[in-house]
Order: sequence, then structure tokens, then C-alpha cells
Amino acid sequence: MKIVFVVQSLRKGGAERVVSTLSKELEKMGHDVVIVLFRDIKEYDYGGRVVSLNSPPSSLKLVKLYRFAKRVESLKKIFDEEKPDKIYSFVESSNFVSILTGYDVVVSIRNNPLKKHASWQKELIKYLYKKPNVKKVVAVSKEIEDILKSRFNLKNTTYIHNPIVFDDNYKIKEDLSNYAPFILAVGRLHPQKNFYMLINAFLDSEASKKLKLLIVGEGKDRETLEHLIEERGAKDKVFLMGRRDNIKDFYAQAKMFVLSSRYEGFPNVLAEALSFSLPCIATDCPTGPKEIIKNEENALLIESENREKMREAIDRLCFDKELRNRLKENARKSVLHLDVKNIVRKWLELY
Repeated sequence: MKIVFVVQSLRKGGAERVVSTLSKELEKMGHDVVIVLFRDIKEYDYGGRVVSLNSPPSSLKLVKLYRFAKRVESLKKIFDEEKPDKIYSFVESSNFVSILTGYDVVVSIRNNPLKKHASWQKELIKYLYKKPNVKKVVAVSKEIEDILKSRFNLKNTTYIHNPIVFDDNYKIKEDLSNYAPFILAVGRLHPQKNFYMLINAFLDSEASKKLKLLIVGEGKDRETLEHLIEERGAKDKVFLMGRRDNIKDFYAQAKMFVLSSRYEGFPNVLAEALSFSLPCIATDCPTGPKEIIKNEENALLIESENREKMREAIDRLCFDKELRNRLKENARKSVLHLDVKNIVRKWLELY
């Protein structure tokens, strides 16, 4: 079967990682996989082959419109040549173009459209996603699917959580014992991830006398967070580790994991941390965490944007060994259903 993915690029990001993971698994299964990129950026491994439109974004309105029309034309030409059995498009900028080729497509929404999109994008979702060639609209979480039904009046919807590749024989490449014991957080340095609150809550905690906090990721909030760390005299306690390709080394050596987000689509990093049997804390933000967390059973789920609740949870997990062991015992088995083989099957069954 020939399967085509359409995505902006394969730069580091959540949707891009899912395309990378699915494409590799589908190739293993013997499918002919093609990934169409609008920008020729390949920071993830992938299965199959890549075709790039070499069509970078522009801030100029007329150039934007011209490039959009050219993307539709170029993508249709690729579909004509490849004759795919299935087309999966990821993220609105790719979805709108894919739909307008007229080919049957499955489109995937990766984040909360009420939080992420401008009004014109919301209107396009309402209009384009109802076209007959859209075979299914796939949300990344049940809560986002509910939003698509109730706020966008879309009927042809489902949800599929992001896949995990379990690596039972993973061997650590980078020794992080200089930082041990440490709490881990992973994500873009962006207000959405609310690392400012996390750093403050951690430094307020008794646990900060025993543990360090490592934040893996990069983004526009770096300067703000560096200033906070300096202001609180915590350069020996809180470390901004930047973007890292060896994220599994951090999961494998952390004492606990924290997700502090204000909102998510589906928190890949939380699911990955659970797959490493890490005791986890997550904010009950829209959308995703509560779909994989049973509070006090496989992780702690706390009120979003509440610094004091975060401090309390960090201290509980640090000092309550019985709680920590219970969460560790239940963590991995709570996300076994997200194994890539199960998730790939759900995608193949869509149409």
C-alpha cells in the first residue's frame, strides 16, 4: 500500500515526531511511504522517502497567497504522480493545502484550536473540514475531538493518541550523574509550558534542597527564565539544558518528571516519561493529561497554573517513598496501549 504523509517539515516538534514514528513503523510493515514536506528540514529519522516542495513561509500577504496556491498545485501534481492509497495530513497549514487538491485525505489536528488558531483559521476549519474529500478529522485527544464537534460542528471526527516506541533494551549514552538526583521537565521554552511557574514552585519546595531541576528544550523564553534563575540565586539548582537529541538518557536517569503546561494537544513527553516508569506530576490543563492519568494511581494530576499545588506535589513525590513506588509500578503499564503498533493499526483502519 502506498501511504503519503503531508507535513510542513521534519524539524523538532510534536506533529513531526509522530510522522517520523508512524512512517518508520509503516515502512517496517512493508508499505511504500512518501513524506511530502513544504520545507526541506529533516531533523528526525523517517521511513520511506521524502519529497520537498521547497516552499518556505512568508510574512508578506501577497507572497503568502501566491505560495499557498503554488503549494496546492505542486501537491496535486505529486499526488497525481504517486497515486497514493492513503493520504495523512498533519497540522492546519498542511491540511488546508491537502484538502484543496481534491484528493481523499485524513487531516489531523494536533493542538487545541481554541487556543492556537486565529479567527480566520477557525473559519477555514469549519468550512474546509466538512468537504466530502475529508474522509476523517483526527484529533490528538478526546477533549479536542469534543471541541471540534461542539464548537466547530464537525461530525466526521475521531481521536488517536500519539504513539510511543518502547525501548526495553535502551542503553544510556550520556552519564548525567553530575546532576543527580534531578527532576526532569521537557518542552519548548514558551509561555505555554509555564516553566516560569515550575521553577518558582520547585525553588519554594523543600525538595529543592535535595534535588536539581533540569529543563530540556529551547525557545523564546530562555532569557526570561535565565533572569529568574539568576534572580533567585539558583544557578546551581536549575539548569536549562537546551535542545537534546538524547532525551531518553534524561528519562532513564531522572528521579521524577513534571509537566507544568497551561494547555497541550496531547503531551507526548508525559506519555514517554510514564513509559520509562517515572513518577510524574502533570497539570490538569486542556487537553490530554487527564486522558492518560488517573490521579494518585499512575501519576499526580494537579490544578493548572497553581504554584502552591505544584510545590506541594513536588514535595510529596520527593519525600513519600510509598507514593513514589506506587506511581512507578503503575506508570509503564498505563501507557502500553500507546505502543506504536496499536496506534498504526488505528490509522490504517480510518478509511
